[in-house]
Amino acid sequence: RVLNRIIRWTPDSVEYEADPRQCERFIEEVLGTTGANAVVTPATVLSADELKKEEPLPEERNTAYRGASARGNYLAADRPDIQFATKEICWWMAAPTNLSEAALKRLARYLKGEARLVYEYTKQSCDHIYVYSDTDWAGCPRTRKSITGGIIMLGRHTIKTWSSTQAGGPK
Repeated sequence: RVLNRIIRWTPDSVEYEADPRQCERFIEEVLGTTGANAVVTPATVLSADELKKEEPLPEERNTAYRGASARGNYLAADRPDIQFATKEICWWMAAPTNLSEAALKRLARYLKGEARLVYEYTKQSCDHIYVYSDTDWAGCPRTRKSITGGIIMLGRHTIKTWSSTQAGGPK
């Protein structure tokens, strides 16, 4: 264990896994002991009509929302599958809403079905670094900012992933 992340050496590979207790705690914080069903995607993109129904979260739920968002953000460092969803949830931390809480619950339901993600770094010989990226130009329906994501790979091994929203904007 390194910072509670699990690292295993096998005869043919090295395996790396995020701290499973953080995932369990996140699910418990957000869903409690309810029997919520798992979902297959960690996030959905909101439509303009859905955004019209956005309301501030009651003040007494803001601290819990921010705490769970921070735990999700910690998990996202080791989980490329939740980076976009977590980035969006953290974007709302200053002023949580009913829609941000729904996004947090969706992420928890996703993690309920996909609690573990294990990177397997098998022996390989490679002479290339691959970089893949994509942008949805003005894809955020609220701010019209672009969202960029990408991955850097050494052969078949994931080295770095990211999801970020364009900085700045109209003044």
